[in-house]
Order: sequence, then structure tokens, then C-alpha cells
Amino acid sequence: MEKIVIDYRYNNYFSARSKAREDVNYIAEKNGFTPFLINTRTTTEQMASGKSLWKKIVYNFRKLFILCGAIFAIKPGTLVLFQYPFAPFGEIFTLFFCKCLKLRKCKLIFMVHDLVHYRETLVFDNYEIKILNTADELIVHTPKMQELFKSYGITRPCRILWLFDYITPEIPAIKQQSSNDIAFAGALDKSVFLRDMQSIPYKELELHLYGNQPKDTSTYPKWMKYVGRFSPENVTMLQESWGLSWDGDGINALEGVIGNYLKYISPHKVSLYIAAGIPVIISKESALAEYIEQNKLGITIQSLYDIEAALNALTDSEMQAIRKNVSLMSERLRNGKMLGSIIENM
Repeated sequence: MEKIVIDYRYNNYFSARSKAREDVNYIAEKNGFTPFLINTRTTTEQMASGKSLWKKIVYNFRKLFILCGAIFAIKPGTLVLFQYPFAPFGEIFTLFFCKCLKLRKCKLIFMVHDLVHYRETLVFDNYEIKILNTADELIVHTPKMQELFKSYGITRPCRILWLFDYITPEIPAIKQQSSNDIAFAGALDKSVFLRDMQSIPYKELELHLYGNQPKDTSTYPKWMKYVGRFSPENVTMLQESWGLSWDGDGINALEGVIGNYLKYISPHKVSLYIAAGIPVIISKESALAEYIEQNKLGITIQSLYDIEAALNALTDSEMQAIRKNVSLMSERLRNGKMLGSIIENM
């Protein structure tokens, strides 16, 4: 059986948005899948300029033409690893594409990266449900995401990824001495909780922010500072002892639309931290909380107020176990073993 991995490509070098998808392509190819990349450059340009009705019609016909070409280029009966969502083509065209592949007797394995409509509204729309139900199997982040799918009538068999792989040739040095310096990497101006977090009277903690330059750093307390940004592959840029994964509107709990989304997903930044040899700090409400605790990959907290006390409460033996397990998991992520263990025998 022929095996392919379907994707399109982003061009933003200083963004982790494309990193996960590129890593899936790499791991799939390493496990016998042939890359099938659809060129989206033209459609993206049309989307940017398609303000008139005529340009929108031309844009949609171009998308249809590209997808039809791809459909007929894929042999009947092919095993297809499909990276979802297929954003440049939208939900209607994605559903059309997947149904056509099913008509050609292809087996569809969805690698679910993001749930765009659910992330923005906390509800699925009908198209998203229909698209996901065209799959023969779904590779999902966590058991919580699988339960969410079932509650919306998405009944396809699921395999749990737990953590995204993070391919990099860099081998981080695991810190043997812990301190209370913490990294946070992300879209800083969109991380609403950072504003309220500034009011927390930390005494021994330092929070280092990575990402695009924030609009205003003048209100930052002494323990918070903007460090800069780095290419996603350069994990050794992170020299902190801990990595924080938190999002949403609140500092006492995961609140707001984005905060609630963390209750179902495996954030890619968790994989970034662990690949860099850094244990993580996450909310007890997050979908990864139990996994992080059981595998001793960091600590879980109820509130951002709890960070200092939780770090200070760790014993030397607990820290030694965390460092050891983070080192082992870092190697797995950097070598593509999480997804690789799922698809190697497909």
C-alpha cells in the first residue's frame, strides 16, 4: 500500500505554528510515508487580495482546481496521513477533498493539530464534525480531547499522542542546579493573563518572556522581563530551570475561551520546554496535568499564585527524578518517537 502525508507549508520563520506540521512530515517520511505537499502560495495571495466578489470567485475556483489536481494525483487505496486543519482551503473545500479521497478508497488518518472553530467559540460547527468523521482514525492530543469528540458525535477510533514531537539536532544540557527562573514562550500580547500576573508579589521568582516584542514593557515588575525571540529549532536558547504553560484570562484558574481550550489539548510549548531539557509548570485543570505528574515531567498548580510555594516545596530527590525523566523524554521528542510509535506499523 502506498503511504503519503499531506500538508501545506507556512513561511513564518520565527513562529512555532509551522514547526509541529513540519515535524510530522519529517517523522512520517522517516516511517515510510511520501510527502505530498500542496502549494498554497497562490491561494494565500488571492485570499489577501480577494475583497471583490469577482476575486473571491476566482480564488475559490483556483482552490477547487488545486484540490482536484491533488485528488487525481493520489492513487486509489492510498494510506493518507492528513494534517488537520487544512486552513488555506477552508472547511467546505476540506470536506470535499476528504470525501473524494474516501470515494477513491483511500484510508484517512487525521493528525489533529488544532480545532480552529472550537478554539475560538468552545463549540464545534457542523462542518468540523463532518470533516473529522470522514477519518478512518484520528490521532488526538489527549483522552480529554477524545471525550470531547465523542460528546459531539465524532465517533472515529482515536489514538492518543500525549506530547507533540519536537525535532531538533540540538542536544540541551540538563541543569543540575535548580533556580526559580522560568521561561514563558508564546504570543505575548495575546497572553492576557500576563497583565494580571504582574500584580503577584513574587519574591524569588524570575519570569523570562520569549516571543515577538511586546507593545509595552514599562509596567513589568522586577521579576518579569522580555528576553527576545528565537528560531523554533534553537532550543538551547532556553536556559531557564522551568517552562510555564498557561493561557486565558485568569491567574487563579484556566478561564476564558483560550484557557478552557487547554483543558483538552497538548500545547506545543510543553514539547518545546521538554525538548530543551526544561521541566514544565502547568495548571491542574489542563488536559496534560495527570500525564505530567505521573511521568514526573514537572509540577502542576491550581493558581499562578502557587508557583513559588510549589517550587520551594520540592525535595532534592523529587528534583532528581524530574530531571532524569525530562532528559529521557527530551530525547524521545527530539527523535520523533511519540508519533513514530503510532505510525511505524501502519
